[in-house]
Amino acid sequence: MALTATPAREPARRAGRALCSTTALSGLREWGANRSRDHRAAEVCDAWSVESGSWINNLGRRLPDHAELIGNVRDAVLGEDRWRWFSIGCSLGAGRADHRSDIDCSVGYSDAVELRDVDQFGAGLVAGVGEVVDMLVHTMDGMPDDVRRFAAEFASGVQLDLLLMPASRMTGLRDGEVAIVDKDGGLAGHAVSSVYGPPEEPVAREWAMMGWWWISDVAKYIERDSLFEAAERTALVRHEALKLFAAARAVPYPLFGLTSLLDYPPFELPDRLASTYAQPDDKASVARSATAVAELLSDCVRLAATRLHYELATGWEDTAKHRLSTAVAAV
Repeated sequence: MALTATPAREPARRAGRALCSTTALSGLREWGANRSRDHRAAEVCDAWSVESGSWINNLGRRLPDHAELIGNVRDAVLGEDRWRWFSIGCSLGAGRADHRSDIDCSVGYSDAVELRDVDQFGAGLVAGVGEVVDMLVHTMDGMPDDVRRFAAEFASGVQLDLLLMPASRMTGLRDGEVAIVDKDGGLAGHAVSSVYGPPEEPVAREWAMMGWWWISDVAKYIERDSLFEAAERTALVRHEALKLFAAARAVPYPLFGLTSLLDYPPFELPDRLASTYAQPDDKASVARSATAVAELLSDCVRLAATRLHYELATGWEDTAKHRLSTAVAAV
C-alpha cells in the first residue's frame, strides 16, 4: 500500500536500585536543606539568573508546584559551589508541559566531586528541595558511569527526572532546553544532540533489519499460540517502523519513534496505524495486527530509503513475510 500520513492531535504535553528508605530520606532531606540554607544568602545577579527567574515566575502561573520545585533546585545549585549549572529540557523546556509532566532536568557537578560521592551528594540535593516520597538512583542503559539518574516522586505529585553529570560533559543548550543556572557560561552556546537528526545509514539499516527479525518472532509465536509474546513482538516491529517513518519525515529525534511524531511538526502518523494494535488474547486479532505491522514496516523502510537515499533492502524481508503469511494462514 502507499504510505500516507494522518494528522495527529498536537499534544498539550509533551527505573536500578532504590537508594533510600523513608528514614534515610528524612536524614538526607535535612542534610540537603541545611546545605542550601548555609549558602542561600548569596545572591547571583547575572543575566541568566534574572532571565531564569522570569521563566520560573511565568511557569508558576500555569504549574505552580513545578515552578516551586524548580526554584528550590535552582536555590540549592546556587548555594553549592560544586554544582555548576542546572538546565530544564523536554516538555517543560519546550513550553508544552501540563500538570502531569515530569521535570526533565540536568545538573553539572564540578571536578571537586568524587565519583564515589555522586550518589549521596545528588540524593542530598533531591531530598533538600521538597518532600520526597521515594527516589531511585541508577545508571541508565548506554550512559557512562559518571552520569547518574535520580528519579524522584514528591508529595506534591510532581516527578523529578534528574541527570547528574560532570559539568564539562554539556556545552551549550539543545533546542527546547532552558538554562536555569549557568555559573561558568558553559551553556551559552547552541548544541545539537547526536540523535537530533536522521540516523546514519548503518543505523537506519539496523532499524529495518531488527523490524524484520521481530516479524519472524511474531510468526513463531502465532504458530505456538503464545499470543501475548506475539503481541509484544508486534509492538517492537511498530517501534522500528515509526523510527524509520520519523526519519523519513525529517522529524527531530527519530530514535524515539512515536513520541517524536507526536511532539514535533508536522504531527502526523502513518495511516492505519491503529490496525497494528491487537487484542492479545484473540488470535485472529493478533494475526491481523501482525499482517498490518509487516505492511507498515515495509512501507516505512521504502519511504526512508527514498527520502534518505539509503540502501535498506534486505533478503530478510521476504523470509520474514513468508514465515508470517504461513503462520497467519493457519489461524
